[in-house]
Amino acid sequence: MTIAGLLILGFGLFLLTLGSIPWLTSQKGKLQTFRALRNRNFRWFWLNGATQSMAQGMQFLVLGWLVLDITSSSYQLGLVIFVYGVPNLLFAMLGGIIADRANRLRLLISTRLYVSALILVLAILQLTDLLEIWHVYTVVAFLGTIQALNMPARQAIVGDMVERDEIMNAVALHTMVNQTGQIMGPAAAGGIIELAGIGPALLVNAGLYLAGIVFLLLIRGLPGRSSARGATLLADLWAGVQHVRSTPILNTVILMILAFAFFALSFRQVMPAFTKEVLEIGAGGTGLLLLAVGLGSLLGNLILAALGDFRRKARLLMVSILVQSVVLTLFAWSPWFWASWIMLLFVGATSFGFFVPLVVTLIQHNVPPELRGRVMSILGLAPAVHYVGALPLAAAADVISWPVAITIGAALSLFVALWLGVWRPVLRHLEE
Repeated sequence: MTIAGLLILGFGLFLLTLGSIPWLTSQKGKLQTFRALRNRNFRWFWLNGATQSMAQGMQFLVLGWLVLDITSSSYQLGLVIFVYGVPNLLFAMLGGIIADRANRLRLLISTRLYVSALILVLAILQLTDLLEIWHVYTVVAFLGTIQALNMPARQAIVGDMVERDEIMNAVALHTMVNQTGQIMGPAAAGGIIELAGIGPALLVNAGLYLAGIVFLLLIRGLPGRSSARGATLLADLWAGVQHVRSTPILNTVILMILAFAFFALSFRQVMPAFTKEVLEIGAGGTGLLLLAVGLGSLLGNLILAALGDFRRKARLLMVSILVQSVVLTLFAWSPWFWASWIMLLFVGATSFGFFVPLVVTLIQHNVPPELRGRVMSILGLAPAVHYVGALPLAAAADVISWPVAITIGAALSLFVALWLGVWRPVLRHLEE
């Protein structure tokens, strides 16, 4: 079967799945794609997400190109991403406890200030020709630590701003605006690098993080949360772990997304090395490919937001990861730029457009507010392992080849998903 035929088959699976769901209308028959935006605080948070996600989309492309410029080594790039991921693994759970104890909004503001300052330090060092690779490793380690403390609060605060029946819509809209930034960020970063260099790109990156804080400062009157006073950090942590262990739907989808992040998603972080060695393109072309991932995610999020609080989420979850695994494998072997671009459009739609928001929604629906930060911190291990997964992927690519390494990762991700989603009865019996 040709590549085009496989893509059409994959799209057909989506149409069949979506066709069985009463979507695009609310109970009153009105379009509900942007329903959650009627909440004032969520609107400001949504706008913050646009600038923050664009900054993060720029960040990884700029850092990746910076490492390649200094070292010319795919392994070094994978190692830098690994260094970013390790603190995510070590401190993600602590971030969840802090998110349940502290003011989530203040935590988001302070962590973004620190990120902006760190990126600015890199920019100054690069522009003054003082930058060495150990500077990059040091800054990236701090960035990974801050991300671990930030992510659980960012995920958990969504549920503080909307009603329960709006969570699906809010999560999809939040993911959608994040992917809009991922569309614009890498493309902008690639263009700035080509025209002005890495230093100016880092300056713009730091400025975007600062700009996003303005919208967070406009959020007011979030509900208070009850917490167990006097509880130790270990007791708080154990309460979150126990809730995940005792709730089958939670441990199923969290294990599924962890496997997906480690085996399949890590390709995104080493894209500069893949495109340089396999497709033989520069920063501009790499930005365009990452733009395809973001654009596909945006389209998927728009569809998911229009679905509202629909049933049969598990079915769409499984179709998404199946199509994603097949198309990612095709992408790994494609020697043509625009064919690769189209494939990454499908990868973005199935992974970030459908799969990830569906997992987040199922978790939000099955966690009480007072535990949400800690459980979301366990979910926050997924970004951490996908950064850590960049190192073995890059190392495998050095030993064998990029196409074989990415194919093996996609196959392992699909195997775990089929084991958890089909062999185990949890998702098959899910009514949500």
